[in-house]
Amino acid sequence: MNRLNRFALLAAVGGSLVAGVAHAANGYIGYAIEKGSAPVVTGKGVCVRGGRPVTDGPVPPYCAPPVAPAPAPVAVAPAPAPAPAPIAPVERTVLESKPITITGINFKFDSYKLLDRDIKVLDEVADFAKKHPGAVLNVNGYCSKVGTYAYNMKLSERRAESVAHYLEQHGVARDRMVLKGHSYDNPVATNATPQGRFENQRVEINSTIKVEKTVQ
Repeated sequence: MNRLNRFALLAAVGGSLVAGVAHAANGYIGYAIEKGSAPVVTGKGVCVRGGRPVTDGPVPPYCAPPVAPAPAPVAVAPAPAPAPAPIAPVERTVLESKPITITGINFKFDSYKLLDRDIKVLDEVADFAKKHPGAVLNVNGYCSKVGTYAYNMKLSERRAESVAHYLEQHGVARDRMVLKGHSYDNPVATNATPQGRFENQRVEINSTIKVEKTVQ
């Protein structure tokens, strides 16, 4: 090789080394570069090496396609507070008045003498009074509608008195009883038949007791 040719070859190699250094300084070694040292980028944003898209090695930051920003965190609404448990109703016990009516005490016509069947009922009344010492007994006498109102008023009072006397003898204090005659008022059956009149010839005992009741 003559001297002139060797000088040209050295100049070419030197130029290549200079270009390589320039590329290295810009961080694009081996990449195709445009004027101004900008890399050649494809339509997909990929740098070109040797006329082909880069497929090996890390891509310089300038050649990498832009990374979409991470989506902003979505605020998650806190779970609703659980509904409070229902409050159980408070129960309490109160005393309630309960009316009591005792029947089945009947008399023969124009009489205030107690019958055997009346005694059995009155014994039950005496037991009732002992179980309920605070109960007041209202003893009401009645007659059938035979005779005058005034006569039957006295007869109804005597019937109430007969019942009260028996109860007093069997432990019921007299001051716990209120006696009243009603003549032939307030019939419970017809006065047109013997059976109806017998049912009207009666004594009823009314009272009120206190019973426990659970309320909310």
